[in-house]
Amino acid sequence: MEETFVKPEEKAYTIYSKSGCPNCIKVKNFLQEKKQSFRVIDCDDYLIEDKELFLNIIQQLANKSVKTFPMVFHNGKFVGGFEDTINHFDVLNAFSDTDF
Repeated sequence: MEETFVKPEEKAYTIYSKSGCPNCIKVKNFLQEKKQSFRVIDCDDYLIEDKELFLNIIQQLANKSVKTFPMVFHNGKFVGGFEDTINHFDVLNAFSDTDF
């Protein structure tokens, strides 16, 4: 799996998603509404093939243990799940409407 594992994008959001995950759908819709570039990685095959290896790879990329979906990265750095992504987006854009 390590040879075929898709790493997070360096210039966009990356969503590691799985079937039947309501928060995966929510985070995709949120990023679409905000007109953000993102790539969705369907993890169903990874989980069937070797769930433990998949979680170990994600842990290495995120620098922490992550076991819930979605697993969201922004510009190659781990953000978190759905709520974390909203907070991350809000912080990044907090000053975009302010003139200095």
